[in-house]
Amino acid sequence: MNKKIMLVSAVLFSMLLTAACSSNKADPPAETPPAVVDNEGTDQTGAAEEEPPAETSQGEGQPADGETKPIDEPAAVGDTVDYHGAVITLNGVRDSEGDEYLKPQPGHTFKVVDITVKNNGQEPLVISSALSFSMTDSSDLNYTVPITDDVKMLDGTIPPGGELTGEIPYEVKQDVQGLQLSYGDPMKEGRAIWAVE
Repeated sequence: MNKKIMLVSAVLFSMLLTAACSSNKADPPAETPPAVVDNEGTDQTGAAEEEPPAETSQGEGQPADGETKPIDEPAAVGDTVDYHGAVITLNGVRDSEGDEYLKPQPGHTFKVVDITVKNNGQEPLVISSALSFSMTDSSDLNYTVPITDDVKMLDGTIPPGGELTGEIPYEVKQDVQGLQLSYGDPMKEGRAIWAVE
């Protein structure tokens, strides 16, 4: 009997000793953060030292302040507008006489806009040249999109971080004034607007 009691006591003693040692091992990691804080002086100083590199990298990754135009204010050809995470650039505008199957009416031309859309959002972005964009003039006349082989249409779904470049043609009068291209989503506020000269 004494041997059994001694064996049980030895097992209990070793378990208590193991538990005490493991709790002592847990203490040094708790002491490590104060040592780091002491080197910097305070928690806030250490955090402030880590933030400036992040701010610098953000500045390098973004275009200069003057390059991104606000929503609802007309931008120009070549300008970029950030429309709720859809970063849209009007790369250029050209006139077209159509293809062998479709030509503009007399006194009209196809005004073809070249656009790049980058999706900076978290969800896939669906771009429809006929539904997402519109071309109007100074009298608020809305122009239609003809189907022609002369252009590579801007239509598709852009994954987060991806981009899409394409063109949209509009049949307009040759002497029309105040042409504006705009992009919008009925579920979001405002429209991105470019003056098309």
